Order: sequence, then structure tokens, then C-alpha cells
Amino acid sequence: MSDANPLTSGDISKQIRRIGIPVGIGVLFNNLFQVVDTFYAGEYSREALAALALSFPIYFIIIGLASGLGTGASALIGNALGAGDREEAVCFAAQGITLTVLLSLVTATLGLAVSPRLYEMLGAVGDGVRFNMSYISPIFQATVCFNLVFMFHAALSAQGETRPFRNFLILGFALNIFLDPWFIYGGWGVPAMGVAGVGAATALVQFIGSLALGWRVLRSPLFADFKLRLLLPDMRRTLQIVKQGAPPALDLSTVSIGAFVVTYFISRFGTDVVAAYGVASRLDGLFWIPLVGLDVATLALVAQNNGARRYRRMWQAHNTALRYGLILMIIAGAFVLVFAYELMGIFTSESAIIETGVVYMRISALSFWAKPLGFIGFAALRGIKRPLLPMTISMTRMIFLPAIVLYVLVNLLGAGLLSIWWTIALITIVSGFVAWICVQRLMPREGAKAESSAL
Repeated sequence: MSDANPLTSGDISKQIRRIGIPVGIGVLFNNLFQVVDTFYAGEYSREALAALALSFPIYFIIIGLASGLGTGASALIGNALGAGDREEAVCFAAQGITLTVLLSLVTATLGLAVSPRLYEMLGAVGDGVRFNMSYISPIFQATVCFNLVFMFHAALSAQGETRPFRNFLILGFALNIFLDPWFIYGGWGVPAMGVAGVGAATALVQFIGSLALGWRVLRSPLFADFKLRLLLPDMRRTLQIVKQGAPPALDLSTVSIGAFVVTYFISRFGTDVVAAYGVASRLDGLFWIPLVGLDVATLALVAQNNGARRYRRMWQAHNTALRYGLILMIIAGAFVLVFAYELMGIFTSESAIIETGVVYMRISALSFWAKPLGFIGFAALRGIKRPLLPMTISMTRMIFLPAIVLYVLVNLLGAGLLSIWWTIALITIVSGFVAWICVQRLMPREGAKAESSAL
């Protein structure tokens, strides 16, 4: 990347495609990575499939922390690059790496200590807790690798470079196809690990990714003048990263807590329902992949143009990404409505699991069109350094509203499983509109003064 910043000039549509498509392809393979885990777990046993479903909320705590800190660092790096301050940008990138390592150690320690209790709250007892812990323990042990992958991706994506992350995720998917059955069933000097093998394969892939992306970051233009002393803790910049990164980290962690809330209410309907929700929710994620690419592209473009005070380009980036997102999600929703049964049938032959998953997927598909309002809106708000609003909306959408509404419907009124699926879909639609309204009111327009503080 040259000193003349490419994201503050040029064709917006081309830049969104250049940044977003590699991310979308990469995340597709990352989700297929999860699909491979689900497939082999289902082949191994029904209990293994349920273990992955119960572990998803815990697993996402790691992803939420890693991606959130990366998002905050990317916003700061992008704003610094847009303002032409390369030295400040590399300092933020270095401090992000240091903070990631320290927080990863804390997360891994707490996660291993607290997870057994969380499994018990979700209905696992005795051998069930130990079975689930055998899957999640290797993942917690590799937390630092997970988090460094996201922080390295943040440093690259802030420069408009997303292909290395895509390449790693494609490689990770390919490795997982081979590693999952090898570690589950053993062979070639490796003992049979059962469901623990799924977690071990994931941990190994993340270790490889942290090395590969770390090497690519050190070779990027941003790190041309990098010195090891920049990794020494700098309280001022660390606090700025925390200020920008904590809200999106908490925002993404709400996905984990929200899944925990939903799993808590559906667990009373039986193990098959939990397994169906685990499979169907992961399949759902495959169709939201283009939004992740658009999210990263919007954040990079809005952040750099906010730093350069080119507000018209910010709006062009937001509106173009939103238009792409709406078209793609309407198509995806229609596809799921038609082929939900075939999709569920890929992973299990259990008719009860398939039927439950199909109903969930078809109701969820009716809310797909509203998801771009949230994804693109949140990215734009973070790009102008207003991360608290996305966090607040997400916490309300994922935790507070489902907990309150589902408690009333299921516990007090005795409503059935359909009430849970419809509640999730309707809350998604409402929160999307709220995000869109916030963007319309808060994102600066041409002629506005630059704001010096974040909300």
C-alpha cells in the first residue's frame, strides 16, 4: 500500500468487491470448517453432535473476544492511515498484538475453570460434562492462536488487504477434512480421541494460521519500520484499543450468550431439539457469509474516509454495501425456504432432528433480508468510532429481549417450540431497523465538523 491511501479515492464498488469478496470466500470456508466438524461429529455419535451444539455458546466467547478486539484495532489503524499518520497506525497494530496475548491467557484460564458449570446449566451431568469438556479444552488451550489470527487479520484488513486471511481459511478447511477423522478415530501413530479429536484439530489449524498470518503482517507495508520495542505495553494506546474493541467484543460475545439463552429454553424440549438447533444455526451462518465480507469492507472504507474527513465517500460505501447485502440476503432466504429439508439431511438421518431443524431454518429465512441493516450499520458506526451503539443493540437483541420474551412465552404461558423460533426472527427484524436509524442520525455528512470523541 502506498502513502497515497487507496481507500480514500477510487471506485467504491470495486473497492468493496476487492476487500469483501476475499473475506466472504474465507469466511465461507471457515463456516465449512464448522460444517466438517458437525458432519464428523454426527457420524461419530448423536452425543457428539449434541456436544458441539452445547459447546457453541462457549466456543463463541473466544471468537467474540478475538474478533471484537480486532475490529476495534482495525478502526483505529484505519483512521490513522486515513489521516496520514502511519507511525500511529503501526503503534496501534503492535499494541493490539500485545493486548491480544495478555487477554488470551486470562480467557483460557477462566474458560477452563467455568465451562463445567456452564455445561451443567445447559443440562449436562456427570459423564456428559466430561464428554463436552474433552471437546472444548483443546480449543481453550489454543485461545492465543485464535485471537492472534483475528488481530493479524485486523492489521491487514485496515490496509485493504484481506486475501491472506482468505487463503488461511481455505487452507484450514482443507486441513480439517483430513485432521478430523484422523484425530477422532486415530491411526498413523495418533491415538483415537473421539470428540476430543474435533477440538484438537481446530486448535492445530489455528496454531498454523497464527504463524502464517503473523509472517504476512510483518511483511506488510504497515510494518516496514516495525521495531520490537513497539510491543512493550503502552497504556494510552492500549486503553484506546480497549475503548474501541471492548464494545464489539462484547457485541460478538452476545452471540454466545444469546445462543446460551436460546439453548437454555430449547433444552427442555429434548436432546434432539438441541442437536437440530446446533446443525440448523450453523447452516444459517453459511448464508450470512457475504455480510461478513461487506462488514469488513464497510469498516475499512468508513474508517479511512472518516480519518480523511471524506464523508460523502463514507455514505457511498455504506449505501453500496447495504444494497449488495439486501440483494444477496433476499436470494439466500428464498433458497433456504425451498431447500431446508435437503440441507438438514446432509448431516443426519434422524427424522426428528431433520424436521425440527427445517422448521427453524424456514422461519429464520424470513428474517434474512433484515440482517444487512444490522451488519452494515454496525460496521459504519464502528468506522466512525461509535462502538457502544452496536454493542447496546446486540445485547438487547441477543440477550435481554430473548430472555424476557422467552421466559414469558415458555415458562409462564407454556408456549411451544415455534414461539422460540418466531421470537428470534422478529427480534432480528426490529434490531436491523434500529441499526439503520442510528446510522442515518449519527454518521456525519459532507460539511459536518469532524468529531473528536467516540460515543
